[in-house]
Amino acid sequence: MLQFTTGAAHADDDAGLPVVQAAVLAPAVWRASEQVPASVDAEQRAVLGAEQAGQVVAVLYSSGQAVAAGTLLVKLDDAPQLAQLALDQARLDEAQRALSRDVKLLQIAGASEAAFEQAQADLAEARAQVALDNAALAQRNIVAPFAGVLGIRKISAGDYIQQGQEVAELTQLQPLRVLFSVPQTEAGDLSLGAGFTLSVASLPADTGVFAGRITALSPQVDAATNARAVEGRITGDSGGLLPGMYGVVTLQTGAPAPAFTLPATALNDDTLGRYVYVLSAGPDGSYTAHAVYVTEYGQSGSTAVIGVSGLHAGEQVVAIGGFKLDDGASVTLQNK
Repeated sequence: MLQFTTGAAHADDDAGLPVVQAAVLAPAVWRASEQVPASVDAEQRAVLGAEQAGQVVAVLYSSGQAVAAGTLLVKLDDAPQLAQLALDQARLDEAQRALSRDVKLLQIAGASEAAFEQAQADLAEARAQVALDNAALAQRNIVAPFAGVLGIRKISAGDYIQQGQEVAELTQLQPLRVLFSVPQTEAGDLSLGAGFTLSVASLPADTGVFAGRITALSPQVDAATNARAVEGRITGDSGGLLPGMYGVVTLQTGAPAPAFTLPATALNDDTLGRYVYVLSAGPDGSYTAHAVYVTEYGQSGSTAVIGVSGLHAGEQVVAIGGFKLDDGASVTLQNK
């Protein structure tokens, strides 16, 4: 936190010394950040289609409905499949009875080994046919493969649909993925688990910023874009976010570096760059202002972050009033 300091002016106005305000250099850690465009995507999204052609006998969902995994959504006419299953189940029952008879006859030498093996084969074939019937019957039902929210309904009972025709779109809204790419020059310090923020301009300012973490990094740099693809997850509340939205990701990309914070008003400019006035106390209660050129890393509101070269923690710098000073000027601090 920035600390402003004041002191009694030991030189009065008659002495003609400039009066300034001072601030104490506060230690901080700086990391460079990068802003890149990003898109929001669902963890899972599927376009559900019919595995077989047939007539729709029931649509069991509404547009925009949230459903659990395994929920029956659409039922096709399955009368032929049910009839085939009943027929093959009867054949399976008969094959089981035939095998039971052959087992007893074999024990009393009333049946050959070949007949017994044939009965076993007939039973296995009958079981396989019933399993095949059940699989075909299941294809007449379209169920949700995962929990999510359904899109706009596109079919109704009585429709005849073709194999592969779309019947519903299902989207999982939690968690949400964030996809973006970071230029090669900034991607060296990316790591799994690193945090980022996503800003979405189409949402209100007080709700349009979301926290996330990197969950996957592409193992290669795209030769066409010279950037590395990154995948992240929203870690907090994603209220208002929808798959397909676009935004801007801000993430730290540089290595941590020691820094100081100070009021942005303490920075001055000339043709050589930016500088601050460091104050050293004189024997008579006045201060001497020495210009020290600095590297500005960035600003956040009214606070600036600068490099540590040529400076020391706890030193006082001119926060307000530097525009009227020259290097080596004597000043006094403003009273409270």
